[in-house]
Amino acid sequence: MNVFRRFFASSRYNRLLIQQILVRSATDKSLVSKVVQLERDHNEVFGQMIVKVKQYGFLEEFLAAVKEEDDALQKIIEAYDKRMNGRT
Repeated sequence: MNVFRRFFASSRYNRLLIQQILVRSATDKSLVSKVVQLERDHNEVFGQMIVKVKQYGFLEEFLAAVKEEDDALQKIIEAYDKRMNGRT
C-alpha cells in the first residue's frame, strides 16, 4: 500500500511541475509543447501502472489506494472551493 501512496504523491508532484511549466508558457510559448508532452507522459505512466498492477495481482490494493487518493483530493478541492468562494 505504501508503494501506491508514494506513486500518488509522486503523481501529484508531477502535476504541480506540469502546472508550473504551463504557467510559465504564458511568457515562453516554446513551453506549450513541453506541457503537452509531459501531460501525455504522465497519463501514460498511470496507464502503465494499472497494467502492471493487474499483471502482478495487486489490483485490490491499488484500488484501495485509489480510494484514499480520491478522498484526499476531494478534501483539497473542498478547501480550495471554500477559499475561492470567500469562506475560510
